[in-house]
Amino acid sequence: MNQVNIRPRQDTDIPMLADILERQQSETEYPFEWPMPYPTEQFIHRPSELRSWVAELNETVVGHVAVQTVQDDDLGRMWADAHDVPIRQLRCISVLFADRRYAGQGIGSALLRTATESALADGGAPVLDVVAHHAAPLNLYRRRGWQEIGRYRTDWLPDDVEPVYVMILPRDQTVVPPEATA
Repeated sequence: MNQVNIRPRQDTDIPMLADILERQQSETEYPFEWPMPYPTEQFIHRPSELRSWVAELNETVVGHVAVQTVQDDDLGRMWADAHDVPIRQLRCISVLFADRRYAGQGIGSALLRTATESALADGGAPVLDVVAHHAAPLNLYRRRGWQEIGRYRTDWLPDDVEPVYVMILPRDQTVVPPEATA
């Protein structure tokens, strides 16, 4: 198995990441809203981003994750109430994806671990949401100790699609290494 290298994202990585998303969207339905009402690059790099990373295999970019701030809205309050912290302390793990051509190589796990450790290191309370029928990511999160705290209907979900799972990682949770649950 190849070694996954995680490093901070650079602006020059964004076009490659956009290509990965666009190439696999019909298979993964991620991003769920497609075509998006804005360029894919804006989905990847958001104004609320605090930090972001890419995964590389053999010096080829194959995945991405970011940690974002959270808005003071119904979803933000839902997460804050579950963690019993102010919204400003929440850290949303987002824009997590890996190139499907390299499935099973631990890319998603390595990215999730990096983002989660970063969120916890600065005293943040890790949160995320996931589309209900995205079973593989949902199972990954559950294996890593994330807990569902409810469901939420986002603006971008059609009415005939189940609300997203709203999840938190308890701050006393140990970040599980990928090899322990593979």
